[in-house]
Order: sequence, then structure tokens, then C-alpha cells
Amino acid sequence: MAETRYIGIDGGGTKTVCILGDAEGNILAESRGESSSVKSRPWEDVQRVLLTLIRDVLDQSDTDMSRLGGIFLGLAGSDRPEDRKRIGDWLQTELPEGVPITVHNDAVTALAAGTWGQKGIALISGTGSIAYGFDPETGGFVRVGGWGYLLGDEGSGFDLGRKALVAVMRAYDGRGEPTALTGLVLERWSLQHPGQLINTIYGHDNVRTAIADGSKLVMRAAADGDPIAVKLVEEAIQELEELVKTVITSMEKQQPIEVSDNYNLAKNTIPLVITGGLFSDQMFEHRFLQTPLMRSGKFDVRLLERPPVIGAYLLALKERGFELTEAMKQRIASFVFRK
Repeated sequence: MAETRYIGIDGGGTKTVCILGDAEGNILAESRGESSSVKSRPWEDVQRVLLTLIRDVLDQSDTDMSRLGGIFLGLAGSDRPEDRKRIGDWLQTELPEGVPITVHNDAVTALAAGTWGQKGIALISGTGSIAYGFDPETGGFVRVGGWGYLLGDEGSGFDLGRKALVAVMRAYDGRGEPTALTGLVLERWSLQHPGQLINTIYGHDNVRTAIADGSKLVMRAAADGDPIAVKLVEEAIQELEELVKTVITSMEKQQPIEVSDNYNLAKNTIPLVITGGLFSDQMFEHRFLQTPLMRSGKFDVRLLERPPVIGAYLLALKERGFELTEAMKQRIASFVFRK
């Protein structure tokens, strides 16, 4: 079995990471590429990114495709049946016949990385946002949010960045209060006045990423006490709280399906893995952890410290019936990922 290889892929709204390892927890190769989100990239680009990364880790590890024992993909916006089928059917034509392929949402991989493959809830606030409750033992899951930047993604980097730009334009018009965000935005894009933003933003090659990057400016302004920025941060945190509350409510209603008999959500803390670009800001993380919901004692809150792609690799092994041992955890944890 040591000769068999397994691939895990984690694809978010900004980047995609792919790793290949064996059945004993030895990670043998890593590759990185652009976003593989099927909801924000052309299908041809998604295919190109995924296939390039798969071939790269195979080449790095001198692994022939015939030795693949399974592949698990956690891709942003890919937990709907039609999306999973589309990706799975296509990959079947690129891989040897019979290679098990599982496609799920990137929140599942983040959760598995934070809990070593055990059940819990993942809350992602990066370019987009989503909350996801998942039990690998039963396959039961609850998803809330993650509807993309046009239909949702409340409390995400894009949502926060867009609101910041709106605040700047309102202040420029005289419809809104002055804000320190104006100076930060002008400096960020080397502009003379906010009116120039329309060409800068609408003419950007990747508008979604550019706007999401503006969330960093909100954090800076909020840390300095700008009232508008502080309000935007508070609103984002409230949106993320609502995602978690809704997942818990749904999981409690579906308890016989979602959790095992010896696990009672009402009496036990449940792992809550938080990850994404917004949570990398210490001020934002601290404010979120100080909310009444996070201090209620319901959650074992864990800031994800391992790359989410580890979760995809773990689930690839779990799909094939392998049990995670302490020795395997140590081998996985010892792998040095690129920055």
C-alpha cells in the first residue's frame, strides 16, 4: 500500500494548493496555482489549473498515474451535485479508469485540517465566506452562505472591501461621513481623487480579488479608530455570527442524521474551525472571539494553523478506509509548506 499515492486539492477564491502523499502520512509533493473556483473562473481555466497541479505533483514525486489510489478535491463553490458531477466526470477522462474521485466544498477541507478529519463546523472568511457543518462518518452536512460575491458572501473580504469603497464614494459625494479609508484607498491605488476609482476598479483584470484586497485597508483604519471602518468590521462579524448560528440550528434539527448518538450538540462543545484572510488579522480575530456567541461555551474555537489542503489529503485517505494514527499526524505536521 505504501506504493499507492493519494492527492488532496484545496481550491479557494484566490489560490489552489495540491499535495500528493502515501498511505502512511508522508507528503511527497506540493504545487500551487491560481483560483479554481467554478463560480468565479471560466470552466476552461478551472480545468487548466487542476490538471496542471495534478501533473506537477506527479512529476515532482516521480509517480505514475497508475499508482493513484484516490483524489479528494475541496473547491470553492463546488458542493452542489451538478458541480461535483461536472468536475468528477471530467477528471475521470484525465485519470486512469477506476481512480476514486471525491469533490466537495473547500470548507470541508478546512474543517478536516482543523479537526484531523473529525466532525465539526468550519467558518471561512476569505475572499468569500461560508459556514459548513460536516460529519465525515455519515457524510451528513449543513452549508450556510457561500453563494458567491453577487448573491451573498456576507462578512467576507470582498463584502468588506466593497463596503469600504462604497463608503469612500459616499464621502466623496458628500452623502456620507468623512473616513480615513479615503486616504488609504487613494494611496493603495496611487490615485489623486476618489473619482478615479471607477476606471481603476472596473478596468481591473480580476475585480473580485482587487476589491477583496481592500478589506486590509478596513482593518488598518479600524485599528486606528476610524468610526466608519469600525462599523464595517462590526457588521462583518455579525454576518459571520449569523452563519454559525444558522448551521447550529440546522444541525440540531437534523441531529439523527448529522451527528452520532453519543454526541449531543446541546450538551457538548463542538469544534469550530475559523480560517480565511480576515481571521489572519489579529484585531478582527480578537473581536470575533469576544462576541457573546463565541464566549457562550458552545464551541471549541480553533484558528486553523494547518494548510486546508491537509484536510483534502486526510479525506482522500479516509475515503479509502485508512485510520489516522498519531505517527501519521506527526509525519503530516512535519512537512514544510511553501509560504
